[in-house]
Amino acid sequence: MISMKLDKIDNTILETLKEDGRTSLREIARKLKVSPDTISNRFERLKKERIIIDSTVVIDPSKIGYSFITRFSIKVKPAYSTQILDKIIKIPSIIVASKIVGGYDMVAISVVKNFKHLCKLRDAILEMPHVEKVEIGMWIETMEICSHYFLI
Repeated sequence: MISMKLDKIDNTILETLKEDGRTSLREIARKLKVSPDTISNRFERLKKERIIIDSTVVIDPSKIGYSFITRFSIKVKPAYSTQILDKIIKIPSIIVASKIVGGYDMVAISVVKNFKHLCKLRDAILEMPHVEKVEIGMWIETMEICSHYFLI
């Protein structure tokens, strides 16, 4: 996989949209003193090269009924890790899941409404074939999700 070379224009597009994803391409063009078409073409190229994968709204989970964030550390039979990961990421409330190296094979992060909801999520994972163990950890005081955390 060859990395695309990013120049000042590309980096400014990325940094500006990272700060405020609602910034218009026309506004970025004004900031850089280039044509809106230049920015539009660069933006489309960044999407085509999958440097910009998607855009979304970041919601404060605590404002819509979620009480805490939970980490599920999951031990699975290695031959089935990709299949299990594909199932876990589709569970409502799971916000990120990944294979990892260490004492567990994967980790999933979820927003959780209450203890009953937590148990339901844990059971949904444990009931999957080839899942051997699930360990739970929780954030209980601070719940901050910021889109900047998803960017380098």
